[in-house]
Amino acid sequence: MTNNDTTDNKRIFLEQLLGKQFKELGLSDLIAIQEKTQDPLVLSVLVFKLLEERKETNRILSEIQEKYDKLSLSIQNNGNQRSTPEIVLLPETDDRIISYIREHGKADAEEIKEMFNYKGTNAASQRLNNLVKANYLQKVNSGRKVYFVVK
Repeated sequence: MTNNDTTDNKRIFLEQLLGKQFKELGLSDLIAIQEKTQDPLVLSVLVFKLLEERKETNRILSEIQEKYDKLSLSIQNNGNQRSTPEIVLLPETDDRIISYIREHGKADAEEIKEMFNYKGTNAASQRLNNLVKANYLQKVNSGRKVYFVVK
């Protein structure tokens, strides 16, 4: 083998190592490299590629850590918000409706209409539905009747 052939082989070998399609080296590849050459250039290229991979891995790990920290902080902040509930005062009529339903276990719009002297059931239904939307009451269907219970 001539000096020119050796140089060509090294060039081809280095192109394979540095090419865009660089593949992970297995044990058999490392043994083949060790047997083929003791050239410091090849070893330096391998170390260089290893350092590049390590740098990229550290960058990815840093991004993951940053996202994890943001998520942890977000969860912690949401937990703190739940621990101090917002105090909401209901209108007196709504408070009386909820107290009435608590005492009786359930109520329908007709009962609320009579109890609070509404002219029609529409006003009572609207008030009850607003309390459902505000998450104070829950609707329960029983045949044709719709009852409201305290959550």
